[in-house]
Amino acid sequence: MLKKIINIALGAGEIVLNLRKEGFQTQTKEDSFDFVTSADIKSEEYILKRLLKEFPGDSILSEEKGKIENNTSSIWMVDPLDGTKDFKNGGTGFSIMIGLCQDGKPVLGVVYAPAKNLLYFSEKGRGSYLRIGGKDHKLGVSSKKDLKDAIMVTRIPHGEKRTEDKIEELFNVREKIPESSVGIKLGLIASGKADFHVNANFRANKWDTCAPQIILEEAGGKITDLYGHTLDYNQSENKWLHSFVASNGVLHKKILDELKVFHTTSFK
Repeated sequence: MLKKIINIALGAGEIVLNLRKEGFQTQTKEDSFDFVTSADIKSEEYILKRLLKEFPGDSILSEEKGKIENNTSSIWMVDPLDGTKDFKNGGTGFSIMIGLCQDGKPVLGVVYAPAKNLLYFSEKGRGSYLRIGGKDHKLGVSSKKDLKDAIMVTRIPHGEKRTEDKIEELFNVREKIPESSVGIKLGLIASGKADFHVNANFRANKWDTCAPQIILEEAGGKITDLYGHTLDYNQSENKWLHSFVASNGVLHKKILDELKVFHTTSFK
């Protein structure tokens, strides 16, 4: 199963890179900072076609198409192009993310960043890996336990203001690394190259976290909402109500304690 999903992600990555080279169309969705490109659409069409062929009995939840419902507890969660703004602006911080959620818990995940040639993948109980140059490297989070020594993954701003910007100012850390795709951000933490990330973007959805969550957890990391609660993939909404915190696990409580200085209404 994992090999099939890796091949699907690689195929989608090829489509996305070809469209960026040949040209793509863009249209806005809810506002000027929320848009979709023809690369998102083409990548999604390819992924859904492959998933429906390989796993016809499973349900699918995808960013543009929504939910394809079947009578099963297995749901594929698909972000065909995470980091669309960075893709559109000529950056490399975008990825294809495909995760499998069974009985409300992520059990398999693939994150492919084609412009960076990075492939993260994991399956429940089998560890997490990063494939570079055809070689697979097992991942493990850092052991950093002090925030002042930590590396924080932040977002790449594209002109819009977010609560995250204020939250990032809370943390006095050794270094801050800007990145776009959630999958790449959590991949950096899973590989020990960063220590935590705080996401207060209320556009974050289940397909943003499913694949990278299992990759992070199998590497020894932790992800919760901003109040320390486990992410609930059985909730009716696709969008996380309180967004999330991802870390190496050791730092998690300290990060949540720092966030307590924000009143609950600051996140609404």
